[in-house]
Amino acid sequence: MKQRPPLQEPDKLWNLPYILILAVSTFSSFSFYMVATIMSKYLVSLGATIAFAGFVVGMFSITSLVCRPFCGLMADRLNNIWLLIISNLLMSAGLIGFALSANMPSMILFRILNGVGFSINGTVQIALVVHFIPKSRLGEGIGYMGISQLIGSACAPAVGLEIAEILGMSATFIAAAGLTLLAAFILLFLRGLQPEKSGAKKAIRFNDIIDCKALPFTLPYSTFSFTNGIINGYLVMFADEHGIGKISIYFTLYAVAVFAVRPFSGKIMDKKGLRYTVFPGMVVCAVSLYLLGMSSTLWMILATGILRALGQGAAQPSLQAGCINRVGRDRSGVATSTYFLGGDIGQGIGPMVGGFLLARIVGLAGYQVLFGLCGTLMLAAMVYFYFFCKKEGIR
Repeated sequence: MKQRPPLQEPDKLWNLPYILILAVSTFSSFSFYMVATIMSKYLVSLGATIAFAGFVVGMFSITSLVCRPFCGLMADRLNNIWLLIISNLLMSAGLIGFALSANMPSMILFRILNGVGFSINGTVQIALVVHFIPKSRLGEGIGYMGISQLIGSACAPAVGLEIAEILGMSATFIAAAGLTLLAAFILLFLRGLQPEKSGAKKAIRFNDIIDCKALPFTLPYSTFSFTNGIINGYLVMFADEHGIGKISIYFTLYAVAVFAVRPFSGKIMDKKGLRYTVFPGMVVCAVSLYLLGMSSTLWMILATGILRALGQGAAQPSLQAGCINRVGRDRSGVATSTYFLGGDIGQGIGPMVGGFLLARIVGLAGYQVLFGLCGTLMLAAMVYFYFFCKKEGIR
């Protein structure tokens, strides 16, 4: 294929490559959320204990944690388009294997395979898309990337549960694998739009794997992911304890609320700074988690979901854009991978901590302790980030 000239910074946000990457992000996210809310229940239905189910769910993100630093290195040095294609194929293989196997050791293996693909996918998506976003609209552009993923979180849980009820839970995993294959196909249309690399570096330094400038942004992000892991893994079971049905509505309303707030939060961050979105967002999110533990009806749970969405929708994309701005666009791969380390740690540890606590504190009390822990961690991370911003003069 004839090599195209180096990419220029786009004049407008809504260009074709940006839109296609948004579509890829949407399908990958849809695939993830289709199975996230039934994973624990699926394993328990096959005879696993709730603690083992939490372990397998957490293995997904622990795998991402191990792979993520090297994903940033690859994103900064290799062809991002082909990396994304390979990652989607790995995710698909893991999902199909998970659907067709009932053996617990093989479940762990396929979960790891899916996690490897997921870690490459998330890092390279952001490292690629920033080259198609004008610098002056980085916060807004990344915010829309989050919205594309939220389309998945809004619709996918309900779709996944509906498929599981009609065709069985294995069919949900097969359908999710089909979406990752579709994402890989779309990426073939972007093969000639590879961003120019900064140079042929041969020696690998620690700074090429983990950028210390990004770590202060990683900690607060990890608390959001810890919370997401808890909600995705145990909200359905929490609702079952109360005898509440139709809980999939929670994920839809949550996504709609985030969808509404993200475009505004991105613009506010670009114009005024991340402190105007991150700190209020983290406080609101923490309050919603304390209230969730005290909820006993569907409308109360839904109200806390909307509140959590407003807080997380404001804070999370601002943290990510701030991280890339601090590290530099030419190192967006390692910046993103370092930032996502917090997500992998939180998403991996969350279900494991949840399974540990719920196995020892039975009934509703266990869920109250678990959601309260999430809120407390959120506030602690916010205090840390406040003093970091004050020290570094970050507005």
